[in-house]
Amino acid sequence: MRTLALVALFMLAACAGGSAPSSPSSAGVSPTPGAAASPSPLARDLTCRLPVAWAVQNGQAIDTKAGFVTFPGGTLAEDPSAPAHSVFYDRAFSKWLPAWRTSVSADGRRYAYTEGNSYQGTGGKLHVVDVTTGVDTVIYSGGTVYSVVDFAAEGIYLTGSVPEGYPRGLWLQDPAGGPARLISSTVVAPAVGGGAAWGIDFNAADPSPGPGGMEGPRNRVLRLDLRSGATTPWFYLPGANIYPLGFDSSGSLFVTADFVSLPADPNGLNMRQLWLVASATAATKLFTGQSGTTSPSRLAAIDSHGVWFDSSYGAAGAAWLYKRGSIEMVATVTVGYFTIAGGCIP
Repeated sequence: MRTLALVALFMLAACAGGSAPSSPSSAGVSPTPGAAASPSPLARDLTCRLPVAWAVQNGQAIDTKAGFVTFPGGTLAEDPSAPAHSVFYDRAFSKWLPAWRTSVSADGRRYAYTEGNSYQGTGGKLHVVDVTTGVDTVIYSGGTVYSVVDFAAEGIYLTGSVPEGYPRGLWLQDPAGGPARLISSTVVAPAVGGGAAWGIDFNAADPSPGPGGMEGPRNRVLRLDLRSGATTPWFYLPGANIYPLGFDSSGSLFVTADFVSLPADPNGLNMRQLWLVASATAATKLFTGQSGTTSPSRLAAIDSHGVWFDSSYGAAGAAWLYKRGSIEMVATVTVGYFTIAGGCIP
């Protein structure tokens, strides 16, 4: 069950923002990693090792690999010491972990993961693992299947898993155990950062709403007060399907916005934008491209260099870096389901 869940997480990372990944066979998953740095100014300024993970096809199965892209040069090399299913490099303890960045405590000492199947309705569990000892403690077992939103200083933020569509609800769980505190039962696709929680909804004033998939479009971001649960409209884009990605070091929110191409793109691709939302009245468009192609799709890490994004569509993935108000591609890789696994290490 754990192995299948981790492979599914790779695929989920590839489709962040709503676009489906290619199948492993059509994605050109290769057992031989390779990388090339773009000639961007930010890439030339980097002197560090970027932890990354990717997938290779092994017959009918998918194996995971991990290693580092080294700058300058942008060369990719596997770390043979990385255990299978590694997706995050815990720099504090120099360990590869089978949990995403947001599921790891800020000090790197613990990480959380959930188990359960919302399709089957058999209930779920929440685990907390001590990184140094490997002790795995179940702190919740019950009828609700959760997924981890963020392992914050005040506790573990959780949302409810659903068989299909967006996750719903937000709870705060003490890592020591006990009942989780309900913050909101209705927030959709929650994210936590910048002193608040955030979700998405639909503004019916949209004159030309997009199709938005099985649940309809989500064209607005709501700010959710973590104490009262009260919501405030924060960012609205007519015609868009919006998804929150995460935050910069000051707490400003990054979101992707997908639009149906008009006239229809001959390749069936839609337009994708990346925005940085600093306040309810200030937002900056950072990127415009085609969804399903190489574009910044997942916020993967924040460090002294800036904010790192990855994209893992098709036969090649890419590393992007946001710094000083702009975003640039700093490396491309010829491996499938490529994800950045932490900040760049000097």
